[in-house]
Amino acid sequence: MVATIAIGVSAWSNMPEHVSVSRDEQPERIVHGRESVNFSNVSQLIGTSAVIVKGTVLSAAPGRTLGSVDDGGTDQARDVTVRVNLILKGGGYNISTGADIVVEEWGWDQAGQAYQMENLSWSQAGDVGYFYLQPADQMITKWRYVNTQGRVLIKDGLVRSSADPVSPLFSAIDGRTNSDFCGEMKYWVDPSRGGTVVPQPVPATGEQQQQVPDDGVVEPEPDGSTNDGSEPTPYPSAP
Repeated sequence: MVATIAIGVSAWSNMPEHVSVSRDEQPERIVHGRESVNFSNVSQLIGTSAVIVKGTVLSAAPGRTLGSVDDGGTDQARDVTVRVNLILKGGGYNISTGADIVVEEWGWDQAGQAYQMENLSWSQAGDVGYFYLQPADQMITKWRYVNTQGRVLIKDGLVRSSADPVSPLFSAIDGRTNSDFCGEMKYWVDPSRGGTVVPQPVPATGEQQQQVPDDGVVEPEPDGSTNDGSEPTPYPSAP
């Protein structure tokens, strides 16, 4: 079954959980959803992001829930705590180097079964990379990715994109050296360039603007999935 999840939703619910569930420790499937925009180059990704930071993932834990029984069920976010090492864009927000921010990722369904959205795998403690963000709530207590293309990890000196491997953005980023990629970002955000207008992405079209139908196809499994019939496995409860 393919679930319908909108990327960038901000209408989260802070209601407490009434039923204790066991949550998978790792995502067991990849869920497809709709994107508000698709990026084809680095400048579009940068220009659309309110904040861009280089950071280190410290921890992750279950976060708040979205939806209700009346809406057909709830999904739960994953709160990823990131230590900010460098601010590349968004200095006007209340973020400082050395501070910790919370980035929300999907997540679990109401049965505690874990999933990842598109190619955005779960962030893990120790990950280092670039996070392209928008405020997740009006109080700006948490952040969300600008879309599922909005994370670039650094592995062995190379950058690894969360974009679809067949997308133009993936080709423009993945496998470059960190120094080369960071240099391009600094070029785009350099204020001495006189506020050059960064090309904006066009809205996503076709199926991505519609509800994703339940076509009966079994969802693909992310790398590292156990899918051994023993799920869900216990995950620490949210505080």
